[in-house]
Amino acid sequence: MTTASHIEALLKERIGLDAATVGPGMIERALRERLAAAAVSDHHAYWNLLHSHPDELQSLIEAVVVPETWFFRHREALLALGRFAAMRVFGSDRAPDGAAPLRILSVPCSTGEEPYSIVMALLDAGVPEQRFQVDAVDVSARSLERARIGQYGNNAFRGAPLDFRDRHFTPCAGGYALKANVRAKVRLLRGNLLDPGLMANEPPYHFVFCRNLLIYFDPPTQRRSLKMLERLSRQDATLFVGPAEASLLTRHGFVSAGVPLAFAFTRRGAHQAGSATPAMPRYPAHPSAPVAAAPQQWPQPPLHPRPPAARGQAGSTGVLAPPAPAPGAPATGNAAERAKAGAEALARISRLADRGELAAAVTACVAHLDAQGPSAAGYCLLGVLHDATGRHADARESYRRALYLDPAHQEALYHMAAILEAEGDSVASARLRNRAQRKTPTRHG
Repeated sequence: MTTASHIEALLKERIGLDAATVGPGMIERALRERLAAAAVSDHHAYWNLLHSHPDELQSLIEAVVVPETWFFRHREALLALGRFAAMRVFGSDRAPDGAAPLRILSVPCSTGEEPYSIVMALLDAGVPEQRFQVDAVDVSARSLERARIGQYGNNAFRGAPLDFRDRHFTPCAGGYALKANVRAKVRLLRGNLLDPGLMANEPPYHFVFCRNLLIYFDPPTQRRSLKMLERLSRQDATLFVGPAEASLLTRHGFVSAGVPLAFAFTRRGAHQAGSATPAMPRYPAHPSAPVAAAPQQWPQPPLHPRPPAARGQAGSTGVLAPPAPAPGAPATGNAAERAKAGAEALARISRLADRGELAAAVTACVAHLDAQGPSAAGYCLLGVLHDATGRHADARESYRRALYLDPAHQEALYHMAAILEAEGDSVASARLRNRAQRKTPTRHG
């Protein structure tokens, strides 16, 4: 093995990072940065430095860990958390431990956007501040310090309605500062998910967020991490992961919580064991449809369209011609029947995605559009699925098709606004967001 390979192996041992998942370029960039900072000439000299100066390994970890997150990323998961938590606190599925505060864990928490989003989602769902506490853990001291400061620039607010910013932030020099009541609900802790002693003296958690971490581990490290997450969580806990990690949990015996595109899971048998994990209210056939009214015991959390996944590809902003209807598309039946059938099909596709079968969901969505003809809801869902599988250019095209078919489709407007914002076209992005905010969510089929 080369010295660089030994350094990669050391990172894998300490933080689980599998170099194959990020490519050699990222680790090589971090090594160049540390070689220059430490004034050493080559990898061999740096290897010796790593073993003679223990603090240098943490500096290398800081260089490798590049935060990439924003507030209300994957909004479905946060809206689902708000509903689950409200049912535990106020509903008929109230947990048997009565008034004990709900415990929520965010690991890794990066620079704080996820745990603070959790707090905001719970407050917006009507859960009282005294009824929950969020612990946020990360291996990066630098990221935790940024989280403690609690001030964020525009890059932390991407592609979503920003009403939460008006409620929970105050303007400051260079950006926005979190209000004190949100910051007070998060306990920031330095820790490593692969440390067997992590949170050893803490009670288990009701909800655990571990999103977009397991994809950077090899299979043995993934299994170790899942065992740790099981130890940290209650038997009736809900675990939220990233879109690309859903199939991993399914393979290891976890069960979908049944919330389309939230990627929320419970342990197999938790419900049968008599746990207090609540069942979700009836969900809409498609994410752009209105949610059925919640029980009256707790406030209904406000609904917002989902934020898109990270995007890196730019493309033309021209309007596409509408796709031609597929040969043999059904021409019989009234519009209401066709809309109902289309909504049911999209609901089935969403359930496929929620089980982690993203490729199958994409295939099913394309087949649905071919068979039933173009629809704004179908193309918007296809865009979300492409986002979840990293096909960002295809996602962009799908959202454009949705907007050709329905220029007022609110969800697609927000997604396309986020794309334009990421491409630097802030004027066009603001115009689309303003259009979206003039509309109320409607069904499209």
